[in-house]
Amino acid sequence: MQKGKKKTGNLPLFLAAFGLVFLLLMGILGEWGLVDLLKLRKEKASIIAANAEIADENETLNRRIYRLKNDRQYVESIVRRELGVVKEGELIIKMPSVGHENDVGSKTEN
Repeated sequence: MQKGKKKTGNLPLFLAAFGLVFLLLMGILGEWGLVDLLKLRKEKASIIAANAEIADENETLNRRIYRLKNDRQYVESIVRRELGVVKEGELIIKMPSVGHENDVGSKTEN
């Protein structure tokens, strides 16, 4: 008869151990567990890095906007470079590209 008592005496211990293992697994693998926490930390670091990159780009754009609004020489340099605008009275000299057969002074011998 002691064997029967021993089996029922171990049931609470078994349930407590099972519950403890279950809680431990949920703490590691569950929705709010350790794995999820590590993944969220990695995502947070990635977002912080992207935010810093965007902040730098924003600062660069703000400086460019300020110069476009306030620096006439900067605007003139952009207009000249991108639109090919010249001042009145300027002389434009076009130089032939290096490596083309139609260049001045290039000779083809057969």
